This record gives sequence, structure tokens and C-alpha cells, in this order.
Amino acid sequence: QIQASLQGHDLSASLRQDDNQQFGTHATGNAAWGYSFTNGVRLLASYGTAFKAPTFNELYFPAFGNPDLAPEQSRSAELGVSGDLGLLQWSVNAYQTQVDDLIAFGPSFIPENIDQAQIRGLELGVTGAHHGWTLSANLTLLDPVNESQGPDDGNLLPRRAEQSGRIDLDKDLGAWRLGGSLIGVGRRFDDTANTLVLDPYGTLDLRAEYAFGKGFRVQGRLENLFDADYETAAYYNQPGRGFYLTLRYEP
Repeated sequence: QIQASLQGHDLSASLRQDDNQQFGTHATGNAAWGYSFTNGVRLLASYGTAFKAPTFNELYFPAFGNPDLAPEQSRSAELGVSGDLGLLQWSVNAYQTQVDDLIAFGPSFIPENIDQAQIRGLELGVTGAHHGWTLSANLTLLDPVNESQGPDDGNLLPRRAEQSGRIDLDKDLGAWRLGGSLIGVGRRFDDTANTLVLDPYGTLDLRAEYAFGKGFRVQGRLENLFDADYETAAYYNQPGRGFYLTLRYEP
């Protein structure tokens, strides 16, 4: 990996080679450029390639694995802009990834390769702090499409929501710190045929922390406050409302 700065331009480049006994030799790399203007605005552009071999379970797990899987290979490009408004920092990033042989679940829940897939995304983010308040929010808009020739051409890729977002808000009150997180995820499909729908969901988590003694903190979390019933994968229900209490010591 090489990194350099030249007259306000930040540059980086990297190369990597994997020698996989089962899937052969694959060379990948990444190149990125960044530039900061005097008004706090920063531009970023990058391009990279990647290689991902199937896991042992994806290949050989009894009644689940597919020993004929090929490794994923991808090419990604990203363009972003960010800025600092004093109280708020913001960012906008757009990207596109082309994947060959994407590993996904078919109608029989056996992993299979999708010959061609394209994922386009737009990510919006904002963070800020003022008078003890800390805010962090992000929104992701995704267009994950199966581009393979065949019956699934044009379908959405499995388990990828077209819209998702999160808002975190915390308040520092000296020894106390209070906060909450609101998470929303849109509709997804669990299979390549887009026949099994995973419904959209939203959750609200609350948290509180109290510092006492020297280095001691007691932390409480109330997750999924409204006991939302949802799945991130078909037939695998996620936990309902739960309370967690933690005692932490950091000298």
C-alpha cells in the first residue's frame, strides 16, 4: 500500500494477491483520491476490485452446502463529498459495484452463484454535537439488481433492502448519559426468485449510563422497545423486547 499527499491532494493505492489452493491466484487492488477545499468541503473518488472465496459451510455443510460454488469477483467505484458546517458535519456518497458469481440463496435455500449482479447505492449522513447533545443520522438508498440472463433477470438481490436508515441521539448529563436509536429497514426478498418477502420493520432502542466511583460505569439497554416482530432472514425471528444491564470497569 502507498499513501501520499501532494499540494492538498491525498492519494492512495494498494495491491493484493490471494493464492487459494482451491480457487487459484487472484490479484486485486484499490486506488483513491481526496481533496479538501478551504471552506471545509472534501471530495473523494475511489475504484477497486475484490475477490471472495466461498466459506467452508457454503461449500460443504450437510444438506446446505454447494461444492460447485465459484468465488465472487467484483469491481467498485465510489464518488463522495462531505462538509463541515460547524455544528453539523455531512456527507453524500454514491457508489456502484459489479459482481461476478455473487453468492446468494436460491429457492431451495442452497447457496448458488448469480452470474452478474449490480449494486448502486446512495448514502447520506449527518453528525453533530451541541450543548451535550450528540446526533448521528444516516440514510441508504440501494438498487441491488440481478443482471443474469434467465428467469431472475431484473429481480432484486436477496436480503438487501432498497431503503434503510438509522438515527442516534444522546445527551451527556455529567455522570449520566442518556440516548436512543431509531432503526428502519425496508422490504426485502429472501430468495433470488423474489417470491419470499421479508416485511419492512422499525425498532427503537433506549440506553442509559451512569458513571460512579473511579472508572466504574453501570449501563442499561432497552432494545426493541415496542417489541417489533421482524426477520432478517426467512423463518429466523429476531429477539423481541429485551433489557440488558452491564457493569463496566475501565481503570
